[in-house]
Amino acid sequence: MIPAINSALSGLAASSKRLEASANSIAGQPASPDSSSAQKPPADPDKALITQNTASYDYKANLKTIKVADNMEKSLLNIIG
Repeated sequence: MIPAINSALSGLAASSKRLEASANSIAGQPASPDSSSAQKPPADPDKALITQNTASYDYKANLKTIKVADNMEKSLLNIIG
């Protein structure tokens, strides 16, 4: 069960980073403090919204993976115990 949870946690982090980068590109801000401080022109809003929706769905799917793995582990412990 732990590998599923670890994989889902990695997916949560990746989804969060994609969402943040997309939001920053819409705002014209650098994605990280290490980037140049000059504002960038806004990104294509349609592409950014698609990226944000996809990141949101990915995040929700990874949360569901964690919940399912947790429920499976509890069921297994109930069977054993």
